[in-house]
Amino acid sequence: MSRTIDDFRNFFRIDKNRENFKVKDATKSVIIMLSAQLKSNGITININGDEFLYNGLKREYQQVILNIINNAKDVLIYNKIENPMINIELNSNKIIISDNAGGIPKNIIDRVFEPYFTTKEQGKGTGMGLYMSKMIIEDNMNGELSVVNSDNGAIFMIKL
Repeated sequence: MSRTIDDFRNFFRIDKNRENFKVKDATKSVIIMLSAQLKSNGITININGDEFLYNGLKREYQQVILNIINNAKDVLIYNKIENPMINIELNSNKIIISDNAGGIPKNIIDRVFEPYFTTKEQGKGTGMGLYMSKMIIEDNMNGELSVVNSDNGAIFMIKL
């Protein structure tokens, strides 16, 4: 918890330390942290693909993964999906996170990265998670974060 507080405190610092980190290992550590919540809600999470190194902000990257997985978990629970699942695929410099929660309504998919935009009921979401995630990936790590719908659910793609 104190590490998360430090991460938020350091979020807007200019002199952040970039480091080489293993993207798959960093992703797995987030999954381990969330495993009890996912398991208690019957959500299966799979991670596939090859490990790759990236020179960037490891803790900020992990915050993005945490935000996306938590959002997927919330929607899977809210929609009462049978056999809920989150899949993570690592491919070269891409991380693709998909779920089977039904997708994001077409009329709001273009707004999910806006600050203070939330689909959650009053008091359950701030609308800052995906906004901050996009800032981290695009402004702090020179990457791209996007979302599309598939037949089964949402697909978030991170390109580093």
